[in-house]
Amino acid sequence: MTRLARFILLVLLICGCGNSSEPGIYAGLEVSDPSVMPNPILTDTNGQPFAMKADTEGSVRLVYFGFSSCPDICSVHLAQLSDVIDRPGMPPNITVIFVTVDPDVDTPEVMRSFLDQFNSDFVGLTGTKEELVEAQRQFSALIASPVLDDEGQMETIGHDGRVFAFSPDGIGRTQYPHPTRQTTWTRDLPILASLR
Repeated sequence: MTRLARFILLVLLICGCGNSSEPGIYAGLEVSDPSVMPNPILTDTNGQPFAMKADTEGSVRLVYFGFSSCPDICSVHLAQLSDVIDRPGMPPNITVIFVTVDPDVDTPEVMRSFLDQFNSDFVGLTGTKEELVEAQRQFSALIASPVLDDEGQMETIGHDGRVFAFSPDGIGRTQYPHPTRQTTWTRDLPILASLR
């Protein structure tokens, strides 16, 4: 089994934890111990400091750790979120926050160009490698790491595939792994948006 396959298996096992056969309030993965959203200060695509919680107060925050050259799930998540939040009847107070795990490549300009392919309102954040690792820790995300091929060359970056959702009251009650159905988002987002 390759390192990439092992990493994907680990992500699937982690994302499967907390699932219950009992129907819950949310269609997404309900967090057994809801927590307050962390507030790391990173750098946005305009080169300005951005406090993840304080600067998005009053909105549903959908936080995702990824990278612009990701070959698969990053683009799928972002395209799906763009489609869902633009649907009639979706709450207006939804903020998608994309935090890079590849700061050497994902400059503010690269991220802005990448995110604009999906939605120009998506927030892109970067920082030093240390700041980004600390942000992942604060969100209890899997820490991104290089996945090497058999020759020891970097094949891709293994990263957490979940979207971490926080309602306007700042509490994280749900998470959304890849894949998540659009019907899951359309059911949960109005519920989350109402929690102030």
